Amino acid sequence: MCGLTGSLIGNLPKRRVKDIEALTDTFTRLLLLSEHRGPHATGVAWVKRDGTMQVAKEPLPARTFVQSGAFLDWLLGVDRQVTYLMGHTRWPSRGRVSNPAENHPLCCAPPILLTHNGTISDHMRHYARLRLRHATQVDSELLARIGQHHAGTTGVDLDAYLDALQPLNGSMSVALVATTRPDEIILLKGNMPLEVRLHRRKRVVLYASEARILDMALDGEAGWEEIPVVPGEALVFNTAAIHAPQRMRFTFSGMAVTRTRISLTGI
Repeated sequence: MCGLTGSLIGNLPKRRVKDIEALTDTFTRLLLLSEHRGPHATGVAWVKRDGTMQVAKEPLPARTFVQSGAFLDWLLGVDRQVTYLMGHTRWPSRGRVSNPAENHPLCCAPPILLTHNGTISDHMRHYARLRLRHATQVDSELLARIGQHHAGTTGVDLDAYLDALQPLNGSMSVALVATTRPDEIILLKGNMPLEVRLHRRKRVVLYASEARILDMALDGEAGWEEIPVVPGEALVFNTAAIHAPQRMRFTFSGMAVTRTRISLTGI
């Protein structure tokens, strides 16, 4: 398992410096509370309205990473132009945490940023089938390369991306963004957990792999509400209307296997 965390920041003209500091504090708590889901490596990324981005990741547990120079330097770049803070705590299934390219967030140019919780079976076969190149041994790269293949100047063609996921076996929940469309953030809940919260007045969405991570990070702060998301659902958030995500259904071979196991267990 791994931990997905993030903060999607909607348009708010009067967002103050102290509001940004509060957002980064909450995001940092989400990382720390997600450490048990992946203590072997931690990574973060931010994206701004002009498409610039910065990634920081180290083969360290979150409690050590948030005190590192890499993370503190990354924090300095977070300002009122940021649309998205992306985080990941990694428990590796394939690839080495000593190789930064195999830790999350994964980045493919033209820039796709992606984090993944789960595993993709037989991923090397799919590279050949789809005629996609790869640079690492980590199976999550396949999801990023598919995103890269279906990305252009207006972001990710989500219909094509979801169609390309259908033959894949394994498990996934995914967060991704194309820096050519920094105001659009995509969350996919497959057969791995993903929980989402919205604060309408602040125009902020938070997500994590467990509800209790969000509850502990928010510590009873008023105004947060759950955005329900079911397995096999994609949420597409636009920062201009962060409270009203587009919803799309998707499936893949691993989802069918999961449903079959649940059905057999229930007999």
